[in-house]
Amino acid sequence: MFAQSLGMNFKEPMKRLLRHPRTGKFFRGNGRWTKRVDRALDFPHVMHVVHTSLLCGLRDVELVLHFGDKMKTVPLNCR
Repeated sequence: MFAQSLGMNFKEPMKRLLRHPRTGKFFRGNGRWTKRVDRALDFPHVMHVVHTSLLCGLRDVELVLHFGDKMKTVPLNCR
């Protein structure tokens, strides 16, 4: 119900991405960033996003849940 109220369709594949809010770029891995969603690293689980953020020392980044044409952004304050 919650996802439907946000207009998200779980029948479509969901991507879990990491984005820098100031630049709008998505994390590609190995310290690389891209503006293109299709080149971003798609994490297999939300906890991998958090773990990578902590390991790489990334602060004030965003978890982006990408559902095809819709996105939901969650700020991650990893310190």
